[in-house]
Amino acid sequence: MEAFDKITERFKFRVSSGKQAKRVDGLQTPLPKGEIVLAPSSHIAEEIFYGEGEYRTTFRVNDAFKPAKSHAGEVDMLHTYAPNAEYGEEGTYPCLAILSDDVVYTAVEEFKETGIVKGVLEYTPLSGTFYFKARIRYYEHLMYFYGMDCCEGYFENQGLCLIYPRALVGTETEQRLMAVLDEAAESYREERKA
Repeated sequence: MEAFDKITERFKFRVSSGKQAKRVDGLQTPLPKGEIVLAPSSHIAEEIFYGEGEYRTTFRVNDAFKPAKSHAGEVDMLHTYAPNAEYGEEGTYPCLAILSDDVVYTAVEEFKETGIVKGVLEYTPLSGTFYFKARIRYYEHLMYFYGMDCCEGYFENQGLCLIYPRALVGTETEQRLMAVLDEAAESYREERKA
């Protein structure tokens, strides 16, 4: 968790009145409000997890999101918004990933113990692979995520998550980003390899 917190802290956005957001590290990043353009196609994100066996995990992700390397142990299958690049960049938003940090872990654990998740902005209980979907405040951003256990329960209290700037709340862009996560959740598959 500490590694992910450090990464998140390093790349905080400071919103200005112009069309730019300045990151704390001094690099300029376009403020995504109203400017995020999704691709008309998607690709398959894939990763192998090792638990009680070998699991191939896949989901579809919009082609505007590119794979990125994460140095945080709580972040898997990271894809960041980078429509004109070959690869995404860790620490940029919006991003899509499987997370198991404290916020997600606690929410999924609470759901499994009580059947609800407190302190969320939106919440919908589900059945099947995902226990629920929720939208929560996540540090200076928002997170829309599906709570689950991965690899037949070997990795508990995980989330298929989309993190995006608060500046997008209530916009059509927020709805389009939520659709990106919904597509990932609908196509999410785990296959245990013999």
